[in-house]
This record gives sequence, structure tokens and C-alpha cells, in this order.
Amino acid sequence: MDKRRTIAFKLNPDVNQTDKIVCDTLDSIPQGERSRLNRAALTAGLALYRQDPRTPFLLCELLTKETTFSDIVNILRSLFPKEMADFNSSSQSSSQQDQKSDEETKKNAMKLIN
Repeated sequence: MDKRRTIAFKLNPDVNQTDKIVCDTLDSIPQGERSRLNRAALTAGLALYRQDPRTPFLLCELLTKETTFSDIVNILRSLFPKEMADFNSSSQSSSQQDQKSDEETKKNAMKLIN
């Protein structure tokens, strides 16, 4: 028995601003990578949902073309104040080394995407 699951839903970019951003982003990605991104986005959303069911919904509702990473961090900070405070205190001690690592990770991610 095939246990694979097909997931389908419709986006309405003419009515919903977030759907338009999603559609524009998907249109900018090569077709061969879209399915991979859709799967990753669904999985990432479910990972956030498992931590707090409100998280993916808040991120979706607050997404605009101007949303920054800082905006996302602030949303996470409001939902997970203790965890984010712990994360900030532990990350400050090794921030310089982490910055180099983050830059390397971003470069590697861009290689995968392009």
C-alpha cells in the first residue's frame, strides 16, 4: 500500500496579501525547486506549530513585503519569551564565531538554491 500523501490547497493572490507574496515568491523560484520548497515550508510550519499552535498562523498573518528577520524574531520573542532570552544569552557569548558560521551557512544555502 502506497503511504505517500498528496497535499493540495489553493492560494488566492487577488484577495489575500499573504497569498500574493507566496505566489510571487514561488514564481521567482525555478519550477524544479518549488516542490522542494513547498515541502520544506510545510514541514517548518508544522515544526513551529508543534511548539505553539499560534506560531505559523501569526507569521502568516503578519507577513508583508516589508517583513524583516527582526520582525520574525520579535514575534518569536513574544510567543517564547523564556526560550528566546535563554537563546540570546547563550548566543552572545559566541556571537563572533557564530557570525562567521552563519555567513558560511548562508553561502552554502545559496549554493543549494542556485
